[in-house]
Amino acid sequence: MHNVDLLVQHALVVTQNDRREVIDDGAVAVSGAMISAVGPTAEVAQKFTGSTTIDARGRALFPGLVNTHTHLFQSMVKGLGEAMAVEDWARAVTIPTSVAMSAEETYLAALVSCLENLRSGATTVVDFMYPVRAPALHEAVIRAMSDSGVRGRYSRCVNDFGADYGFVPGLIEPADAALAHAAELRARFDGSADGRITVGLSIAVIWGVTEAGMRAIRRAADDWHMPITMHVNESPFDNATSLERFGRATVPMLADTGLLGPDLLAVHCVHMTDEDIGLFVEHGVSVSYNPVSNMYLGSGIAPITRLAEAGLVIGLATDGAGSNNSQDMLEALKFGALLQKVAARDASVVRAQTALDWATRGGAKAAGLDGEVGSVEPGKKADFFLLDSFTAKATPVHDPLATLVYSAGEANVVTTVVDGRVLLEDGVFCHLDEPAI
Repeated sequence: MHNVDLLVQHALVVTQNDRREVIDDGAVAVSGAMISAVGPTAEVAQKFTGSTTIDARGRALFPGLVNTHTHLFQSMVKGLGEAMAVEDWARAVTIPTSVAMSAEETYLAALVSCLENLRSGATTVVDFMYPVRAPALHEAVIRAMSDSGVRGRYSRCVNDFGADYGFVPGLIEPADAALAHAAELRARFDGSADGRITVGLSIAVIWGVTEAGMRAIRRAADDWHMPITMHVNESPFDNATSLERFGRATVPMLADTGLLGPDLLAVHCVHMTDEDIGLFVEHGVSVSYNPVSNMYLGSGIAPITRLAEAGLVIGLATDGAGSNNSQDMLEALKFGALLQKVAARDASVVRAQTALDWATRGGAKAAGLDGEVGSVEPGKKADFFLLDSFTAKATPVHDPLATLVYSAGEANVVTTVVDGRVLLEDGVFCHLDEPAI
């Protein structure tokens, strides 16, 4: 018998492995931050004992969801900016807020967002912090991510243009200065929190960056091996401003400046032409699908099924609470599936399995973490959650995947584990005082 740190027994284990194996009475053995074994409880229990044991009878175990795009500080502005298009909403709500918040406010706001991600089964988060000049605000978000226990990428935004479009001076700085700060953050925090935190680059929008800035970001990403994320074609305003300034639409301009590549995670991608899709395929770009945010802002319906059929990697995301009003990844799962069904007027275009793939395996690959997370398998990080369906909303269970995608809510997520550490147990955070926060 081998002793492990954590042994979860008698769960219905949805592995999301290559075979999409589901184990009716399954067990997961965890040593440190890693999964040591997955299999039927009868087999795993013969080989392993746990320093901590969880009896998960009547519960389903899923791999942690990957939230491929959010702005963690935005939990402060829920409910503001209703009935506005994205560019109007940004100018009225989040741009002025981001430069007015203190470091402590930013920390608490980001921490609240992290806790809701964990409550909705999301164990990995790709954060996109606005390009504020104050270093303390960037560090506050990273500290919140670290303290919450979530796994995540912090993306430092570069924004060297945009006064004519509503960006305030506090969000505009020369690309070399922003990149120098990004390099400093990378040196200090990349690989911190036992390897849970990484640091990348981001671009707000095509109307917030110069051509020279784009080229500088690509050089820095290549030199420092930092991934990039960017809002792309969220509304028609992107292409209109790109054509006005550069004589080319957004995606062709990104191709011309070298920004397209397998290290680029393109967010939204609502207004995409055949040429845009072809360029994404050619360069191996991944896509972050943000259905609730797109609906709230009236941006349109991203052609996700077309993008997936073209061979692009699709991840799922909440976006920030400013344009979503929550960080609920289970809600994003449901609306992500339903929005594609209604767009196609065909209920068969997206199944629960597809939506779960976007939220786990797809999100992990889009974030460059497919070797670590996205499925429950030996050798992967021990990031998973337990779902108890015994509520009026989620009972009865005929298909556990359909229950997760269409019926479950945050109240059904009872236990969340990241890096082998139990963060949420029976609905209560073990390491933080949630009411006080």
